[in-house]
Amino acid sequence: MRKLSYPGRSNVLAQNGMVATSNPLSSIVAIDVLQKGGNAVDAAIAASAVQAVVCPSATGIGGDCFAIISMNGKKPVAVNGSGIAPKEANLKFYKDNKIKNIGLMSPHSVTIPGAVHAWCSMHEKFGRIDFNEVLSGAENFARNGFPVHEVEAIAWKKNEKKLKKNSNSKRLFLNQNLSYNYGEVFKNIPLAKTLRVISKNKIKGFYQSEITKDMVKTLNKLGGLHTEEDFYNQETLFSKTITNSYRNFKIHQCPLNSPGLVVLMMMAMIEKLNIKKYHPSSFERYHLQAEISKICFEVKETIFGDPNFNNINIKDYLSNEFISSLCSRINKNKIYTSKKGYVTSHPETIYLSVVDRDLNSVSFINSICHGFGSGITSNKTGILFQNRGVNFRLEDGHPNSIDSHKRPLHTIIPGLITNKNDETLYSYGVMGGQYQPIGQSHLIQNIIDYNMTVQEGLDLPRAFALNGLLNVENALDDKIVNKLKNIGHKIKINKNAIGGGQCIKIDRKNGVFIGGSDPRKDGMAIGY
Repeated sequence: MRKLSYPGRSNVLAQNGMVATSNPLSSIVAIDVLQKGGNAVDAAIAASAVQAVVCPSATGIGGDCFAIISMNGKKPVAVNGSGIAPKEANLKFYKDNKIKNIGLMSPHSVTIPGAVHAWCSMHEKFGRIDFNEVLSGAENFARNGFPVHEVEAIAWKKNEKKLKKNSNSKRLFLNQNLSYNYGEVFKNIPLAKTLRVISKNKIKGFYQSEITKDMVKTLNKLGGLHTEEDFYNQETLFSKTITNSYRNFKIHQCPLNSPGLVVLMMMAMIEKLNIKKYHPSSFERYHLQAEISKICFEVKETIFGDPNFNNINIKDYLSNEFISSLCSRINKNKIYTSKKGYVTSHPETIYLSVVDRDLNSVSFINSICHGFGSGITSNKTGILFQNRGVNFRLEDGHPNSIDSHKRPLHTIIPGLITNKNDETLYSYGVMGGQYQPIGQSHLIQNIIDYNMTVQEGLDLPRAFALNGLLNVENALDDKIVNKLKNIGHKIKINKNAIGGGQCIKIDRKNGVFIGGSDPRKDGMAIGY
């Protein structure tokens, strides 16, 4: 139970359905879908589609998604809705053209959007109500407008210069050459028309249509290698989740090219090092988390990549021998230093969770990579393209080196926790680019090891080691920060916050759903 004399928010409880997203409009639409007879899959797609409209800085139909779907009584299913690189985008092209890195606003940063394909594929397999009804909320906000929320307004202002550099983006996403402010109403009527086409024609409406032609034409004019054939070749991958036990629980993640394996490695290290013996807000815990992050990122950035192009046996990286070898690099009183764990980029995203009355659950994450993606908007369709291609390497022999129709090593990861019988207990996820694996580990441990409620687990101050710096939130105790400095951590105080997150707990004993939504974002958990 939280201390009522301190700022905070209560957990949200309900019995018929629960939604937790990072924007209130998204949560409301998802609840409406559940009340109209839709299931968790319908509601999750509807929520993601709304956020693709009302949170353009972080997500959109020009981006990617991953999901874990747990239909009650069945094993969870991983959904990979990440996009492929164009066929012509191989390493030879970049070498021949003396391109040494993929710019954040380059057309070469734009991989084929995978989200819409995944939405349609998920709905076809698991949805209950008409797809037009699922997308109607998103279309309504695009056509009739919505008020810009606080955190979204901050991101909009931060990317104002970026949006000015593309004529289509400048015209659509700026108001008299300035970003939209908190409380101002924004409309994207071209996107509303696009959503209407998708709601009727589904995959063909986006990947084999006039919309496709417009996207290809837009990108080609800027030097992109994209073809209509590339869009046609986009696929959604359904598979088993990858899992590992943590105490009496089972953690489910999406396979590579998602970095879900990193979460499983981190949790195995946390268990091996018995970090739960330290206070949840202690120097020891934050230090060890930072060290685990650096060591696991070293593995991620040097070994992992698209499994269709690399032979990776996940069991090797979860074996007791391998986890022990990683733990042996950690010293409680010194920092681990390595340049091998440096990342190519640190993007943003949105995450949401839905559980319905039948105990079906969806853990869902959707992103356009960096703030406002590539900054490139299509000519006629209102689609803002992601820049997920910046996660590729331009290095011979690297497992994440760019290649024809290859998927980049991703940052976005939904999470799910079940009991040993694969009955869902927690549907959760954390936002914040490269922060996500350690953010998930932080949240899981808060809930399981420290017996925090889902909202308490989300609220606790955060720290994150990345590229030689230890990023910490202002809320972290100064005594802890000073101790971290004293043993060698280079501290960077984050002015705003690190990431965000949502979580829903299924209390099977009492028949209650318990939801939490991160105060670092605009969103909310609601149920009925």
